[in-house]
Amino acid sequence: MAIKGFFLFAIVCYVSYYGKARGEHGRLSREEELEIEKQLKLLNKRSLKTIKTQSGDVYDCIFYKQPAFDHPLLKNHSYHFQTRPSWHPKKMKNAREPSNMVQKVSLEVGLKSGGCPIGTVPIRRTTKEDLIRAKLFTQTYASRISPLTVEKPGLHHAVVRTKSNPSKKYNGGGAIVSIFSLPVTSSQYSSGQMTIRNGLDSIQVGWTAGESSCFNTQCPGFIIVDTEIPLDKVVEPISQRGKLIIEVKLFVYRDQFSGNWWLELGSDYTKIGFWPSKIFSGGLKDLATYVEWGGEAYSPPGQPSPPMGSGFFLQGYTKMDAYCRILTTVNEAHEPDDAENTEMFVDDSHSYMVDDWGKRGSARHLMTYGGPGSS
Repeated sequence: MAIKGFFLFAIVCYVSYYGKARGEHGRLSREEELEIEKQLKLLNKRSLKTIKTQSGDVYDCIFYKQPAFDHPLLKNHSYHFQTRPSWHPKKMKNAREPSNMVQKVSLEVGLKSGGCPIGTVPIRRTTKEDLIRAKLFTQTYASRISPLTVEKPGLHHAVVRTKSNPSKKYNGGGAIVSIFSLPVTSSQYSSGQMTIRNGLDSIQVGWTAGESSCFNTQCPGFIIVDTEIPLDKVVEPISQRGKLIIEVKLFVYRDQFSGNWWLELGSDYTKIGFWPSKIFSGGLKDLATYVEWGGEAYSPPGQPSPPMGSGFFLQGYTKMDAYCRILTTVNEAHEPDDAENTEMFVDDSHSYMVDDWGKRGSARHLMTYGGPGSS
């Protein structure tokens, strides 16, 4: 993870806008180059099958060699590819599709061969550029952060969130999230996501434009079990503002017996994988105290902030604005509810906007967010 102990990410996919990301990073010393070469040999392990996608990414079909098991707390694990939750809450409340302009994203890895063999899962092969980018990103801001500081300098949010209530706890949450492509540099990212948190433990799922943080399986801890749907998949096509909207359903819940947090995607609730309860330092070993939906954007301090959402200020129409609909929380009785007692938060109203529509017809509880960032 980018900042150890603060966040655990399983950003589901990143959109296919690379912009200036390639070739933008700075220079490393010879010693750092050699260390990266050594890391590559450790990370990229022999696989049963190798898959190359249309976007050029290479996936290796493995299971016990996936990066999740590099987490120090998972060294002596007993998980296997048939691991499944011992229990499942009711599904999110259904809602009529908002219009014929909306299309569900294709989540499969996009392979004619049908994904990985049974007993293995697709893990994107780490490149030298991935490791250089991660190292330089850490160097950019790590020295500016106190070990007790949760937020990063240069980090911005435009979200709808549950209000603080010590007596209220959650076993998960969900939403249907629209996906956009945004122009970002190699040191920036901009995401549409759901966050589930308790104290310093946090889970985030969604999509991100940019590759400058630890959003995928390079971050130890998240165990993938699905043979066809990888994390960090390039999404194609993506939403065309005012025309076709691409969206994905996200659902995260806590297994009431094992305490593991499961991620499911799509209308058929495909089980992608889980965060083992043992990797959490405190808060999310128990229930969550907070759920939020919306946008997050990062740029190094002193640099312009990137666009968020659709990249424009809100127009008041879901065909124009980035949104999360059917905002859902899973209560202490493990029942999914429409999110209630929510509030809006935006930390830079000159660059971003957020609107909480409340319950709105077929979208149920709806929120919109976005903005051009700063220049």
